Amino acid sequence: MVEHPHHRYRTVERIKESLTSIPAGMREKDEQVLEPYAFLQEAGEDIRGGLDAAAKRTKRTLCVVLAACLILFLLAAVLERGPKDLETLLIRPEPGDPSQTADLTLLLTYEDVSVEQDVQLAVPSRERTRAEANELFDRCEQELREELSRQSGGLQTLQGDLVLPLISRDGFVTITWSSSDPARVSEEGRVDLVGVKPGEPVTLTAVLSLGEYARRVDLEAFPDPGPDADWESSLRHEADALTQDLPSLLTDTVQKLPAQSPFGAKALWRPAKRTLPWEIFGFALFACAAVLFSRTDGIQRRLKRQKNAFEQEIPNMTMQMILLLDAGLTVETAFARLIAENREQENPLYRAFARLEAESKATNMPFVNLLYVYARQSGLRDLIRFASLALDCSGRGSELAEKLDRERRQLWGSRLNAAKAKAREAETKLSLPLMLLLLVMVVIAISPALLEM
Repeated sequence: MVEHPHHRYRTVERIKESLTSIPAGMREKDEQVLEPYAFLQEAGEDIRGGLDAAAKRTKRTLCVVLAACLILFLLAAVLERGPKDLETLLIRPEPGDPSQTADLTLLLTYEDVSVEQDVQLAVPSRERTRAEANELFDRCEQELREELSRQSGGLQTLQGDLVLPLISRDGFVTITWSSSDPARVSEEGRVDLVGVKPGEPVTLTAVLSLGEYARRVDLEAFPDPGPDADWESSLRHEADALTQDLPSLLTDTVQKLPAQSPFGAKALWRPAKRTLPWEIFGFALFACAAVLFSRTDGIQRRLKRQKNAFEQEIPNMTMQMILLLDAGLTVETAFARLIAENREQENPLYRAFARLEAESKATNMPFVNLLYVYARQSGLRDLIRFASLALDCSGRGSELAEKLDRERRQLWGSRLNAAKAKAREAETKLSLPLMLLLLVMVVIAISPALLEM
């Protein structure tokens, strides 16, 4: 069924609407997060402007992260591009140069069954002489016979799998294995004894390779009956045998690869496909998520500092009001004098009072009424109590002074309790480093005794 063009157009429009609604939803969520600090707008805080700046900054950061991710991905893709020619991959380094590796893909087919396997092929260089190679070969052959004689009852009565070493103990000689009957004893040492009569020998051939030199060692094994194997498993054994036999086929310049396995399975070789570094996009996604979730952290920290300064100034402001009222000023005059004396301060409390005073003069409403409404909007309990007292006793300055004095003592007590709580919290945080230091000192003290044991 062919999709109508109009339906496709409506789908595109819906996608566009969904994408355009994302910034609006994020802005609405940010405003909800910063709603407890809305009262600071009266103190001169431009919260909406800060949100706009944070959105622009987030957009720029996301663009930089995505651009850097794309550049890194393209650079990694270019650097990962290797030679596409199989012969170029298999060119051996010059003598004295470090060994190289070639990533290949082996495709084995036999009748209607095929197996594909990735192979990392080592392309070593040649350095040693024939006499040195023979000495290392003799030592490696003796080690092989001793090692295999201790496994699974020995080669004469083979009753289990073998662990065939692929390198000599000194690390110089590379060992590749082959079997006269891989269905019974594979090149990896796996033993298949189903249908095998006891006493039938299987020849395990170890090709000792050292650069351009090689030696063949034949070992006779006598397996006992065991489990059966399927075609796919046999093909995988053949693939492993091919990769182990490759170092014995080295030439002076190019490593030649066999066209078929020992049992006649066709071998097709090609350079392995290189995978692109997609994990870069995962890192970019994580970075973008971190940028998005932290887009308003700076604004929240600044508003929190302003709110703390606002709350901490309330006791000082209450003390000043008590002094002004005790001097005989009315409530309105005391507020006007308080605002005039602290107009140059950067504290948000006095900036908010200055705006309320300007609004009172513009609307001809009493200052204490506007202060009470503002206190209710702020949600600060100390400010609400102060505004309530000021509104109730706006015509009785002496009575207000007495009530504010009691309120002042309560506010200073609250600040003292908060300071003590912070001190206890600091002590708790410092206890962990002290415990770690104590643990280090204990370890240093007992380490000589432990070393002597």
